Amino acid sequence: MKALPLSEEFHQLRPDANVRLHVEGGVRQCVIKSLRKLNRHFIISLHEVTDRDGAAIYRGALLSSTVRKTALRDGEFLYEQIMGLDVFTPVGDKIGEVVDIFNNGAHDVYVVSGGGKEYLIPAVRKFVKDILPAESRMVVNEIEGLLD
Repeated sequence: MKALPLSEEFHQLRPDANVRLHVEGGVRQCVIKSLRKLNRHFIISLHEVTDRDGAAIYRGALLSSTVRKTALRDGEFLYEQIMGLDVFTPVGDKIGEVVDIFNNGAHDVYVVSGGGKEYLIPAVRKFVKDILPAESRMVVNEIEGLLD
């Protein structure tokens, strides 16, 4: 299976590490059989997934691990804390949901999908006012051109 790392700690995973696959309807515990880097992705095989059809049901699943993590400083968040947050303007209008995160070389960019549109929000203070994982929300500043 191909995986896009959403955490800087992804490279710490090793064969025989316990991981969880979060899919609609629940979480499945699995053990990594092998993994290797391929460009910005990883190719992962799991002991519990033995064929292509079995792997297909996990397309789009979130893989998480108990491998942890350095302490975060105030205002720092893990990718998995950002993914799925609802995104709002400061006046409370919902823009959409964070569906992807990528790094453009200078900083991370949040991909927000909503209302049939996709928005690219730079993960910098000028654009992102608040990130509130406990409330499942992010607030972005309405800067000209950002939400067009």
